[in-house]
Amino acid sequence: MQIINPHFSQPLFVGFVKLVSRIVFLFLLASILSAPALRAQSAQSDEASPWAVPVKMVSIIKEDDQGLPLKFPSFVFFDKTMDEIYVVSGGNGRINLYGADYFPRISIGAGRGVDAPNGIYVAADGRLYICQGPTAKNPPRLTVLNAAFFPLQEILLQKFPEADSFVPSRVSVGRNGAIYIAGINSRGVMVLDSEGNFSHWLKPQDKIWAEEEKDDYSKLPKESGDGADAPKENGEIAEEDQQETELANLPDFLRPKKKTKLADEESKLFGPVQVTDVVCGAEGYVYLLSEETSKVYVYNPAEELLFSFGKKGGSSGKMSRPRGLAVDEKKKCIYVVDYMRHTILVYNFAGRFLFEIGGKGSAPLWFNFPTALALNRQGNMVVADLFNQRVQVLDVRFEAGFSLFGPSNKSDEENKEENKPTGEGKE
Repeated sequence: MQIINPHFSQPLFVGFVKLVSRIVFLFLLASILSAPALRAQSAQSDEASPWAVPVKMVSIIKEDDQGLPLKFPSFVFFDKTMDEIYVVSGGNGRINLYGADYFPRISIGAGRGVDAPNGIYVAADGRLYICQGPTAKNPPRLTVLNAAFFPLQEILLQKFPEADSFVPSRVSVGRNGAIYIAGINSRGVMVLDSEGNFSHWLKPQDKIWAEEEKDDYSKLPKESGDGADAPKENGEIAEEDQQETELANLPDFLRPKKKTKLADEESKLFGPVQVTDVVCGAEGYVYLLSEETSKVYVYNPAEELLFSFGKKGGSSGKMSRPRGLAVDEKKKCIYVVDYMRHTILVYNFAGRFLFEIGGKGSAPLWFNFPTALALNRQGNMVVADLFNQRVQVLDVRFEAGFSLFGPSNKSDEENKEENKPTGEGKE
């Protein structure tokens, strides 16, 4: 019988083990190196959007501090000092506060003297300036709270000149401490000093329509398309019908209206315009938004009108019912919320239209009558999505200086020259 030497097969066995080890090592190394590429492909697909720029959902806020659904969030404000978001709930007359993690922390209501909030501004020292509408117990007023949410001052605005029926809706505080208040039933913005005393009216002058439109509180328009609501089945009550019954809880200026019917030039008059929103920039510039003219009016720190921009209409790049304004001084852009077109329009600091995002729908990234927006510390858009009863936080990635955006090839100086002011409008 032949005896096999055991030492003869040992080198072959060792070589085989080394070969298998190398194959396993190379396989693991290839997996590790390919992981970033896979993650990049996944991120790219998440950022895909039907608009000119990638838009990514960051968060959706749907609940208040008590775990109940938000009721018609009509206004948002971001406090840069504390990294917090304030949301005005038009359905129950409260202000909800959210942290940097978008988790609800606290709400402010009647116990703090807040019963009909329309808009809010939080100063660097923590003071809250709250625009409030009329109630059965209180007239329209500007309520000032300290950083601990205790009342400091109630400013009754109807005692000031030309303010008999003035109802404050938006407020902003300038670099010099001046308080700018936009409201309904008035033209221009009311300007108070830092102590709350009346100073003057700031009234941009422009062509305005001779005939104002009547409110239409009928059913909300039903639209189809990407992101639109699916039809109800099995006799379920349509969402639009339910929303119609809830309109009674909203202030008049938040209710949908008929779209503008353009008239002849002869039907226009020249005079002070109605101002819907006001924002004071960190550098002292003042930005006024008019739903009436669908324009933004830009003033320097001395309240001298520099120029205006914007066009009324129902197509891309035009404003139908602009309701909210935000200024991005880092990207040098101005954002406008169009209530009726369910979109957000983006302009550069010269007033040149760049692009827009949105459309009517209930899916993420779509809107249903948005009313306001703010920018958080990361530059994300915080949008009050009124009839979807939520607040959306969106990461919109773009560079304002990129010439691809916008249909116009005019230079910024040409655009400013085209929209040069016709009067200062300060009274």
